[in-house]
Amino acid sequence: MEIKFALVVICFLLALSHRKRCLSRRDWVLLVLAMGFTVAADFFLTIVFIYPVGVAVFCFAHVFYAFRYGGNRVWRFFPLALPAPIIILIVVGDPLLVVSSLYAGLFVISFTTAIVAVRRRVFSTPNNVLVIAGMSLFVICDIFVATFNLVGMGVIHNHALGEFAVDAIWLAYAPAQIALALSGMKFSPKILTCDSENVIIDNQQN
Repeated sequence: MEIKFALVVICFLLALSHRKRCLSRRDWVLLVLAMGFTVAADFFLTIVFIYPVGVAVFCFAHVFYAFRYGGNRVWRFFPLALPAPIIILIVVGDPLLVVSSLYAGLFVISFTTAIVAVRRRVFSTPNNVLVIAGMSLFVICDIFVATFNLVGMGVIHNHALGEFAVDAIWLAYAPAQIALALSGMKFSPKILTCDSENVIIDNQQN
């Protein structure tokens, strides 16, 4: 797990290194914050194994991803992620289930805003490809995580599927992090600094 965690840290450092060659200062800050919380979440999930805290920290990563893709007005959609966690808190009271349901809701928001941003051509090529590839692989990874947990809980009685899922998690998660880390880089040689007035993302100032 230490090697896998090191990969996440490297991806964060890769995103951090784009400061002088990024799409815009705002995009760079939001990407770095999202990936920074991803590192913190993976520390709790894969190193110290405090799962409720890890999932809760991951929620912040998707909040910043949502702001990155949807602009400042995306906060209006965050209340949509609250009903399920509140119901689970009242009925079950399991902290892990509560934060997991909140995480799922925020992930839906960040993924949806990413799709909308790509469709509206907020990002140029190849950044748009990297954004949608990274977020899609993120979804696939979480499907494998959910499958593994359902097998462990006995909801799915297929241990072979559970073993496959736990191995496949990082096959999707690692390239997802790499793609997202690269998605904030300005590939065109015409603009070499974030301090330039010319930015790719212009509709997220609202």
